[in-house]
Amino acid sequence: MLSPKRCFLLALLALFASSTHAQYKIEFQLCEEIKIDKTQISVQVIETATCTKPSNSFTPKGTLRNVFMVATFPPVPTGAALAFKITKDDANGEYVHMLYYTVTPLHKTAWAEATINQPGKYFVQMMNYYPPNQVWGSGTFTVGEDKVGPRATGNTAAGGGKVEICKEIDDNWACVGASNEWKANTPFNVLFVNPVAARVDFIGIVFHKQGPNGKDVEFVNEYQQNIGSENRKYATVGNELRLPAGVYSVYIIDWRKREVSVHNGNLTEYFAKMTLTVK
Repeated sequence: MLSPKRCFLLALLALFASSTHAQYKIEFQLCEEIKIDKTQISVQVIETATCTKPSNSFTPKGTLRNVFMVATFPPVPTGAALAFKITKDDANGEYVHMLYYTVTPLHKTAWAEATINQPGKYFVQMMNYYPPNQVWGSGTFTVGEDKVGPRATGNTAAGGGKVEICKEIDDNWACVGASNEWKANTPFNVLFVNPVAARVDFIGIVFHKQGPNGKDVEFVNEYQQNIGSENRKYATVGNELRLPAGVYSVYIIDWRKREVSVHNGNLTEYFAKMTLTVK
C-alpha cells in the first residue's frame, strides 16, 4: 500500500506528465501585489491567491513584504506540503529564505510573501517539502536600490512628523507655550503629530544629550507610549517630564526600533525629531 506522501508525489508527477489536458498545468508567478480571497468550507478556511500585479522587478519597502509568489494548480487529492526556496543568483546560490505552505485537497492555489531589501538578483523555487529536491515551479527576480532611505516605519520615510515641546496641549491638539528652549528642571509636555497614521501600537519618546558638534553623546531616557496604530497624534499630560541644563535631541520612534543594549543615539529611523535647549 502506498504511503500518503508517495500518493501525493505520484499525483503531482501525473499533473506534469499530462500534455493533453490544459487544466493540469501548474502556473507559477512572481507578483508585486496579490489578492487573497477566503472561503469557509465546513470547518476549513480556504485561501485563493490571485496575482494582481505580476512582476520580476521589485523595490525595497522597509519592513513591508515586497515579493509575492503565487502557484495555481488543479486540486491535489492527497494534499501537499510546499516550500518556496529563495537563493541568490541561481538555484545553487547563497541561501536567503525558505517559506512554507500547506495545501489541502480543496486548495487550487498556494502563495508566499517575503521582505527582501538587499539589491541583487534572486532565484526562487516552489518545491515538494517531502523531499524538497522535486521542483514544480521556479523564477528569477531582481531587487533594485532603496530610493526611500531610512524609514519611520513600514515604507514611510523617516522624519515626516513633527514633535513640539509645550507647557500643555489643549483639547484641539494645539501646543500651548511651544518652545525649543526650556528652563532647567521645569516640567513640560510633548506633542507629536504625524502626517499619516503611525501604523504602530507603541511609540517611544527618546532623549539624548548633544555634544558641541550637534551629535548625540549621551543617552538620557526613553518613554514608551501607546498611540494606537490608526492614530497619528499623541500628547503627554501632567508634569512628569523635565531635564537639567543642556542641549538635547528629542526623537519620536517606533518602539520596536529603540536601542536596547547599546544607546549610541544619532538615530535615523524616526517619525519626528527636534533639538531642545534647556537653560
